[in-house]
Amino acid sequence: MDIHQFEYRAERGSGPRPVPQPLDDLHKASPQGAVPRLVACVDDTDHAEAVSAQAAAIACSLGLQVTFARVIDSPRHFASPADPVEWQMRRRLQRDNLHRFATRDQPETLAESVLLAGAPVEELSEWSRENGATLLALGRRGSNNGKGLGATAQGLLDRAEHSLLLVPPGPPRTGGYRRIMVPIDGSAQGDSVLPIARRIARTHAADLVLVHVVPRLEVVGAGRAPQVENLAMQIDGHNRRNARQHLDNLRSRCVDDGVNVSIVTRGPGDPRATLRDLAAEENADLIVMSSHGNTGLADVACGSVTEYLAGHAPVPVLIVRPNIQCSFGPEPASCRNVSAFRFAG
Repeated sequence: MDIHQFEYRAERGSGPRPVPQPLDDLHKASPQGAVPRLVACVDDTDHAEAVSAQAAAIACSLGLQVTFARVIDSPRHFASPADPVEWQMRRRLQRDNLHRFATRDQPETLAESVLLAGAPVEELSEWSRENGATLLALGRRGSNNGKGLGATAQGLLDRAEHSLLLVPPGPPRTGGYRRIMVPIDGSAQGDSVLPIARRIARTHAADLVLVHVVPRLEVVGAGRAPQVENLAMQIDGHNRRNARQHLDNLRSRCVDDGVNVSIVTRGPGDPRATLRDLAAEENADLIVMSSHGNTGLADVACGSVTEYLAGHAPVPVLIVRPNIQCSFGPEPASCRNVSAFRFAG
């Protein structure tokens, strides 16, 4: 829409679209496609500070422009606000909050803001598609009682449109990353995240920890013959040796790139719980992983291990999908902030 318009978008089939009303206090965002974009989804909670800090750290590493986004949840079946005065006050409050994020001292990244209204998952997805955003950063809940993913995070994960940075509750990040854990399962999809992980590690002078958890081999049948048990042990040993060799090869490539790398193999066992526990044992402060691994099922939004860590990992998880685009320039970009506001209720 024209950035100088205030638009209420009625639900499909609910009648003619209302005539847009002008707003004079809006400024156009950067041209589409000028810089690859990260959208940091912030709200009114203290958790927004942690999301903001993580988003800035990743954006600086990958050469992404940060857009701080806030969605005012608004039912789509209304063609206009029930109380225009209250709506304007709410809009101004949210705009001021976004301005605070976008104008703080972040010389290493380009930053702007956008205020949306409507269903959060749909609005964030649509705006990101229209404006060249390939990575969305947002907070998630604690994982003590269930998956730890709120409705918006779960909805964006299920849509499988964008790479995601999911930040668990906790204080904002201070300083650079120190240890970045990269789960590797031997698949091409799993290995494909390494260039991004190496770039983040180089920017922050962090160590990489490459981890392979050999999955438990399931043998059907209660009364298993000794030869079956021996065969299972041989397969487990074969898988562990191959995993170690694969990690050694990846470590050599990373060391040649100037990154300090350690490798860890575990199992046989459940990769989900093992990776969750390893993140704490290895003092990792970021996990970088592919949305899909060995199974590579095209009809699911992400693999079971990725989905589990998205809601249970004790540290932020960067889920990389093939759509992600980065701009690895020699130096971080720097500019002051622009703001864009769009309403679609």
